[in-house]
Amino acid sequence: MSFFQNNLRFQIIFPLSLIMAVMLAVLSFSIPILVERNAKQHAIHTALNSLKQLKVLRAYYTKNIVKKVQEFGVLTPAIKHLGEPDKIPLPATMIHDLSQLFDENGSKLSLYSAYPFPNRQHITLDPFQQKAWLELNDNPSQIISAVNNINSHTILRIAISDQMQVQACVDCHNNHPLTPKADWQIGDVRGVLEMSIDISSQLALANTLSLWIISCMLIACILLIILFYFLTGKITEQVSNISQGMVSLGKGNYEIEIPQDSTTLETHQMYTAFKLFKTALLERQALENQQQVFETEKVNSLGRMVASIAHDVNTPIGISVTATGFLQDEIELLAKKFASGELNEEDFESFLASSQSSMTILTRNLSSAADLIRSFKQVSVDQMSEQAREVLISEYFKEVIHSMLPKTKRAQVTVDLDCVEDRACFIFPGLLSQVITNLINNSIIHGFAEQNGGSITLVVSAQENEVGIHYSDNGIGIADDILPKVMEPFFTTKRDEGGSGLGLSIIHNIVTQKLNGHIKLTSGVGKGLTVDISFPVLQAAN
Repeated sequence: MSFFQNNLRFQIIFPLSLIMAVMLAVLSFSIPILVERNAKQHAIHTALNSLKQLKVLRAYYTKNIVKKVQEFGVLTPAIKHLGEPDKIPLPATMIHDLSQLFDENGSKLSLYSAYPFPNRQHITLDPFQQKAWLELNDNPSQIISAVNNINSHTILRIAISDQMQVQACVDCHNNHPLTPKADWQIGDVRGVLEMSIDISSQLALANTLSLWIISCMLIACILLIILFYFLTGKITEQVSNISQGMVSLGKGNYEIEIPQDSTTLETHQMYTAFKLFKTALLERQALENQQQVFETEKVNSLGRMVASIAHDVNTPIGISVTATGFLQDEIELLAKKFASGELNEEDFESFLASSQSSMTILTRNLSSAADLIRSFKQVSVDQMSEQAREVLISEYFKEVIHSMLPKTKRAQVTVDLDCVEDRACFIFPGLLSQVITNLINNSIIHGFAEQNGGSITLVVSAQENEVGIHYSDNGIGIADDILPKVMEPFFTTKRDEGGSGLGLSIIHNIVTQKLNGHIKLTSGVGKGLTVDISFPVLQAAN
């Protein structure tokens, strides 16, 4: 049950189906009533029109026919006129005659009164007729209606007042020898005009129409629910695909693809959001991987520097050990001669000369080793910490170049430094040393690979708020078609020889992202490489 409650399709279809079911129930109850009421109203309207037309006809007949007949005396208005060539029907008789014709067409027309002529006094008024007479006498303008079921037939009865409309009619009734009432006046309710209509067929048609309407609405609702079912299925499928894609991305499946078959603006927006999220995630993953490779390369670079320093420190240390051993032997020989009493002035002077020579060798070689270790220590600490500190620009560049001395010496490369003296700045020395060491390594590996030795010139300027570095070598240079790519990650022309393709890429990232500076490369085949770098100086407070 919880599945259906949490299912988007169920949450859409179930309320929709419930609303439609309630709506169908209400309409199934109300439509037949409304259609039946409408059929009755239509029948009432038709009957009223017929009755009003009869009243107009009677008034016209009374005024334009009966009156003229009475004035000229050729014909006589009479109740019994059938078969009498010199008699015409009275207006009321005409209505009764017409009622017989209406009976033949399924409708019944009646004219009755509480004051009937003697020939109609035997007719008894039913309850509806009595009610109609009483109410219309009180209010001649109202309409009396009723629906009766007689022998499985539905009969609609409509009654309106029949008033004295013209003076000729009043005179005729008051002067007639058989009149039951002789004081009629204009506007008096003389009788009631009633029309009875069998509306069974209309009601049956209305019921059929209601059934058809309800059936069509039921079919429409079912089709609508089916349509919504498939549409919501399509939408939920798309949403499910996107959500599953997000889950796969979260689990590290960056190759996941989802079909782009969005049918709505919202699902298209979700698909676009998924693509943006995936792109951002891939970019972040690439940056993390790149950063990891950079860190690895930095450690490897430091390791290579350690190996190079260890190799170059080994020589002065070895010489110092040899000198120490020689001095130890001389001391032991001197001690033996002193103990045996054979020590003379010449032996002592020889010992002093040997000791002085050994101490000179020890001092020179240990100082050289100490300088290498001190430069390496400061540069390596800076590279690993990446902390900002105040440094003397000229001295720090000398330390960095000195730490690279073993490698430049073996490659027969000279590094000339032209730097402003006595200028202290707050910078990131570790990041700067990575830039310089990578530039020198790049020149040795690529620039001087096909020639014996070379020269590097490093010009450093320090302004109040900016440090500028102009680096150049006289190597083989870089072709014009390759130059735009050399700072891309993993691009190298010596992958088969172990090139990582990260040297210049690391330099570019450090200068532009960490030092917030700018870098520009200029080169050409046979023209060497020129690198111009500039970056802002940090404020002491920061």
